[in-house]
Amino acid sequence: MDIYITNLKTEEQLRIPMLPEEISGTLGNKFTTYSIMQNGDVQIPNGTALDTYSWNAYFPGEARSQEPYIKGWTSPKTCDMFMRHLLTKEGKPIKARLLVTETQINLDVYLQSYAPTESGGYGDISYSVTFIRAKQIKIVKNSDETKEETAKEAERTSPPQAQTYTVVKGDCLWKIAQKFYGSGAQYTKIYDANKDTIGSNPNLIYPGQVFTIP
Repeated sequence: MDIYITNLKTEEQLRIPMLPEEISGTLGNKFTTYSIMQNGDVQIPNGTALDTYSWNAYFPGEARSQEPYIKGWTSPKTCDMFMRHLLTKEGKPIKARLLVTETQINLDVYLQSYAPTESGGYGDISYSVTFIRAKQIKIVKNSDETKEETAKEAERTSPPQAQTYTVVKGDCLWKIAQKFYGSGAQYTKIYDANKDTIGSNPNLIYPGQVFTIP
């Protein structure tokens, strides 16, 4: 299992170097009032609560960088700055992608809370973090607007056919997504469409593999 967090604004990605013991998820149902970041309350009849995912862990210091349980060590300060850059800036939340391999967690989120503390003699930073799912709010239009939108939709052409791509040496999903979508952060589209070929780890792809590009 691996945890990847991608800043969708800067396209930077962090692989959590030391996995937490557990990830807590909270799923709600039939909820009528949401408090969404800085935008106040939004009334939605019979809605669902915003999902949250949280855990407690460490960003391990260099003294533990070679330990077998560390995955792709990154300095604690770098990890800490990455998380801080996801905090709300000037009232605008920074959207991120949270991917936990071998689970169903693969979704857009906002950083709801992040509490780091320097601890221990290894140069670690202990932290707790909570992400809240980024959901789109659907607005119900009146009948005239709905008819107009339906007419516009009928004029649109059908989506392009899926393409295929053969992996070459030096490729990664991020580079392939940049090639086809202009944004490496869209790599999850390719991963989701080719899970049977790639397996549980999106970082392990091999020359000669043929991927469907949705």
